[in-house]
Amino acid sequence: MEYIYKFIEFAEESGMINLIFWGAIIAYLIHIYYKKEENEKYLALKLVGFFILGGFRLEFAFNWYPIIIPAGFLLYWFLLKNKERPNSIIKKKATILGVLMLYSTILSNVIYDVAEYRDIKFDIKNISMDTLKEDYEKIKNELGLSLDTDILNFEVKYDNNKKIKLLDMYIEDKVNNKLVSIGIYNGDYSVKQSKISNKGQIVEHEFNTTTEELLETIDNIELKKYDKADIYTIKYENDLSYIENKKAYIVNSSNYLTDKLYPNSDIIKASGIMYIPMEKVSEGSWSNIDYKYYLTNYEIFSNEENYEDVEITIENINNNKRVLIDDIYDIYEKHKLMEELNSIHITRWNGESDVDLEPDLFIKDNDGNRLGLCSKDKGLARRDIGETSVWYIVPSDLYDKINIYTMK
Repeated sequence: MEYIYKFIEFAEESGMINLIFWGAIIAYLIHIYYKKEENEKYLALKLVGFFILGGFRLEFAFNWYPIIIPAGFLLYWFLLKNKERPNSIIKKKATILGVLMLYSTILSNVIYDVAEYRDIKFDIKNISMDTLKEDYEKIKNELGLSLDTDILNFEVKYDNNKKIKLLDMYIEDKVNNKLVSIGIYNGDYSVKQSKISNKGQIVEHEFNTTTEELLETIDNIELKKYDKADIYTIKYENDLSYIENKKAYIVNSSNYLTDKLYPNSDIIKASGIMYIPMEKVSEGSWSNIDYKYYLTNYEIFSNEENYEDVEITIENINNNKRVLIDDIYDIYEKHKLMEELNSIHITRWNGESDVDLEPDLFIKDNDGNRLGLCSKDKGLARRDIGETSVWYIVPSDLYDKINIYTMK
């Protein structure tokens, strides 16, 4: 049966069906033309006109389902059929051919849709997180999906050996007018397809992520392993909101390294994945060990009240100037300063880990975050979080913007 479906797809997509179909119609019109009862001026054009009349239709949508009425054939049957005219027999045949063409096209489309949007099982063994991205590429190629499909919903559960236990992937291919659901059934990939029959079915999100981008992110970011974890869950959401800032990390799309967000900023909207390591408590009962958010897109909001409890220290070791911004009168300054830091795009340094520079301008907060800037190379900064230090590429004017506070 699968070979029949593939032949139907090939015949439709290659244009073979249209070629045969229209070839047969033209041949039949020529045939009945030579069966004319009497000579008539412009008869060939009139036969084509009656053929078009028979194929004319009116289409209405009812609860997303089209209702097709053969309006042209009904007009001929009730108003024109019994009218005296030359060559009435072959004109009637041309009209009937038109309506047959109409319903043959509808039937052909139905058969193609059955073949195109059928459920498929893929016999791919050893389904694991290590091969999920490659497996999706095989499925995408087999289904003929476009290069970039939008991910609508994603959830995967896997064990310590990275063997996938559950998969729920729901994607949208606007180019090919498809909604595709990919899961696992009896150890094989199970794919269900449906047609986007109405624009109302298309889901629009502010932060769209393609399936390829999501799988690339999951494949490349470093996810912490837990000794007590029995199963890991990764969920993707298009609209994360009001998540805990301290649990949120941003993903650098250029190298898939992750960094904590600056504190004291409210995440209004975001898209990304939620990572949940889980421990089995009893049969059928699980407990979360931890959870983290990895954001690929986000929008933050902060106001002056966010920084009331934040103490910010700026220190310039070149002039031994140290500025503490912590009292109520400096709330605006703290807000302005943190907004400046939150607005810049910081990229992790991919060069040598041992940078021969020493920061001389530091900005620190009471949560243990410290950013060290260098007057000798203003495009580099060192971020210290606890015992961890990482070099970053920063805007070259950041040093001067921070240093202004030690010059007041």
